[in-house]
Amino acid sequence: MNTTWGFILRAKHWQIFCLLFGLFIGWNVAIIRSISATERSPQDFASIGPLLGSVVAVSMFCMLAWLWSTGSFHSSIVFPALRLKMGFFRFALIYPALYIFIFLALFQSISTKPALFAIIFPFHCFGMFCIFYDFYFVPKNLILAETCKPASFNDCAGPFVLIWFFPVGVWFIQPRINRLYSQAGR
Repeated sequence: MNTTWGFILRAKHWQIFCLLFGLFIGWNVAIIRSISATERSPQDFASIGPLLGSVVAVSMFCMLAWLWSTGSFHSSIVFPALRLKMGFFRFALIYPALYIFIFLALFQSISTKPALFAIIFPFHCFGMFCIFYDFYFVPKNLILAETCKPASFNDCAGPFVLIWFFPVGVWFIQPRINRLYSQAGR
């Protein structure tokens, strides 16, 4: 694991919370406050769309980096017989990261061209499926790494929900990751 992944795996729950959720909220508040501090026209508010979109993209990349590092680490410490395949997991992390740029570029056009919505909708649904798969892969590997035995979806439903509601879940998931990381002696 490289240093970025090591930092993410060693970070405390409050550091991950601040990095992922605090960054997103802080940037949004700063952008909106700076725009609304002066009287502006509705067109000026529409012009902050790309800026807010880039904040969403940066936050999403941070979340995907957290998922990538934790999923890769857990997979590396699970017994080979129980290990989930990493191929689709990697693809499921990369696809939303690339798709967000296409979506943000086409977002303004979708409202004026409904046919474009019909074209992009399946890609959007697949991106959501990829994110759901990532949210499944990480808790499944977490449970496999902790218990060293096969796990059903019922076994990993709790961590799945915690990752789904990330701002709350990170306070419970990250200490478990820290414990596994320290036990692995990395």
